[in-house]
Amino acid sequence: MLAVLGTGVGTFDLVAIPVVILRNQAARHGAAAVIVHFATSRDGTPLGSVDSAPVNLAPGETLAVTADCTDACLNPTDVSPTPAVGSWVTTPGPSLTGGAGSYSCPGCGGGHAHGDVSGTLSTGQLGAGTPVVVFADCKAGDGRIVGGGSRQLPWPGGPSSSVDVAVLVNEPPAACELSASTGW
Repeated sequence: MLAVLGTGVGTFDLVAIPVVILRNQAARHGAAAVIVHFATSRDGTPLGSVDSAPVNLAPGETLAVTADCTDACLNPTDVSPTPAVGSWVTTPGPSLTGGAGSYSCPGCGGGHAHGDVSGTLSTGQLGAGTPVVVFADCKAGDGRIVGGGSRQLPWPGGPSSSVDVAVLVNEPPAACELSASTGW
């Protein structure tokens, strides 16, 4: 079973980035080809919806997942995620480890902004060229998710790699995290 640990949305101009933090509650099974359907709304009025890239979660793994909703999700205040598991597997594939990321937005003031989160991902199992989707989730000091973003890339090879992810936030974040999954 997948648990939703938190949701939020970041906006800037005509773009909205819905964010969900998922946790695979299974102790021995991986969740493969998970797609999250995000439905956005503003003050209870439905707006647009969008699906995430497919991701994989190892047993016990926590992963932020985002999507890009341009135009159709104009200034949402709420997001409702519905994760759908493609299959449960007993032998999960390779995983990546993320962690704290550094947020930067030169010239940004307060409020809605676009910026970048940079940090390092590590793995001991991925070969060069493996498709990876990298996610960033950003939180306010009180723990609310205030934005995020994603980036798809081929793994460059080696045990770790520095990455940058473009993000949209509703206010300057107190902290951002990076996470990643194989598959896209």
